[in-house]
Amino acid sequence: MKRPRAGANSLNPEDIATSALEILREEGPTALSLRRVGEKLGTNHVAVYRRCGSFDGLLDIAADHVAADFPVIPDDVDWTAATQMRFEAAFDMFAEHADLILLMRGRAWLGENITSRFYEPAMRGIVESGMPIAEASALFSTLYRLTIGSVVTTRANHWTPGESGDALRNLGITRFPTLARVNAEVDLADDRGSFCAALRRCIVDMSTRGADKQIPASAAMPGS
Repeated sequence: MKRPRAGANSLNPEDIATSALEILREEGPTALSLRRVGEKLGTNHVAVYRRCGSFDGLLDIAADHVAADFPVIPDDVDWTAATQMRFEAAFDMFAEHADLILLMRGRAWLGENITSRFYEPAMRGIVESGMPIAEASALFSTLYRLTIGSVVTTRANHWTPGESGDALRNLGITRFPTLARVNAEVDLADDRGSFCAALRRCIVDMSTRGADKQIPASAAMPGS
């Protein structure tokens, strides 16, 4: 159903974000533009530009709209478990909108929703565990890069595990015996499971090292 033609003054961020995300989902990342969003909203690209400021501004509006649904983790959850849950939720959010991640070209999501729902509570939980600020920042940065990298390498392209085997065979599998063995024995299909396991190892490693600095025993990952 075609929307009524809108003027610049009647456009709001929610409508712009919803239209942009619909275009990404239905037509793919190459179709998204200020002009295409304007067409979908029944206006022109100038009206959209006045609200967004640029194509990057359009992406930022869409990203913050997505982040409005980021789950809130209760404050009474142990910091290691809460950190695991927050970054798993970030992976799921980024993976669902992998085309948006690609279009943002590595730029961080820095809107109100992602900052208040993810960055601030995640960092606060790590810092309040007793970890020094520098180590807390380093851990957060490592986990964030792991999350984004995992999405880009698994959800934002058309690679399949079988392609690794094909590539090795084409190169001459006997020349790369270690890679051939890993490729044959390791199941790479469960990308989310692999991410969660790597995430857990990073958190446990840091919490274990922190134990030597008298971080409270409650900071240990349940079941570790």
